[in-house]
Amino acid sequence: MIALQTVLCPVDFSPVTPRQVDLAAELCRAFGARLVLHHNRHSLGAVASVAWMWNADHQGDSQPVVEAKLRECLSRVPDGVRAEPLMTEGPVTRAVLAAGELMNADLIVLTAHGTMADDHASVTQQVLEDGGRACLVLHEPEVEPRTPRFASESADLQIVVAPTDLEPTSRGALDLGFDLVRQLPIELHLLHVLSGFHARRGQDQDALAKLRALVPEELADRVRVHVEHGDVGHGIAAAAERLSAVCIVMGEHTRASRRRWFGRDTPHVVLHQAHCPVWYVPGRRAA
Repeated sequence: MIALQTVLCPVDFSPVTPRQVDLAAELCRAFGARLVLHHNRHSLGAVASVAWMWNADHQGDSQPVVEAKLRECLSRVPDGVRAEPLMTEGPVTRAVLAAGELMNADLIVLTAHGTMADDHASVTQQVLEDGGRACLVLHEPEVEPRTPRFASESADLQIVVAPTDLEPTSRGALDLGFDLVRQLPIELHLLHVLSGFHARRGQDQDALAKLRALVPEELADRVRVHVEHGDVGHGIAAAAERLSAVCIVMGEHTRASRRRWFGRDTPHVVLHQAHCPVWYVPGRRAA
């Protein structure tokens, strides 16, 4: 089952913050986790994955002003959710990593700005590569028309896409997807994308058989499997859009021997092309 004890939500008091806090709080309510609302008072360097530089005028806010804004964020958290503030100073990426380590966060909820600029992946990249922590990355509302609901009482069936390269490193993301199906009204779509270079005759049926073998028997009626062809990152984002998915859950998908989360690799492409949140799950390491 999903083991969420602490969710870290770095906030910058930009217009996207309320939506980010609401989703993080709903996650904590659904899974019994505590919520840490984190604000870093200074943004050094050209990174913008959590919108820290949305307005330079806010970088000089005094401590009382920041504390008041954090209290306002905390007021959005519903009763029954344990929530606490955390304020730091310094370069933002280091601050998020340090806060994740200090709080032993199981999940970090971020908001990305836009979909194309390379700098937008900076914080997410470093948290994944250096922190080894799961990240749920939202986009701005105009980019992202659908938001997942984690309230178990929700009656609406939601679509979640879980891409896999059929390697052990992506199994953690599949397990998360299966647990979401067990606990929430979710239909999970497992997806394997064959690039044109690797596609061979009969490979579709082989991949479909492998996908079906991954599905727990008790979830067979709420899990669908797909095999598609093309660029992997684009194929994942396109499938999520076509299926009206509310979230993409994915592990590491790399073509290089060295393990990287971003650069011009699949998770980076998915982040910039998807129109729904992306839940990144660190891959399993071989012994």
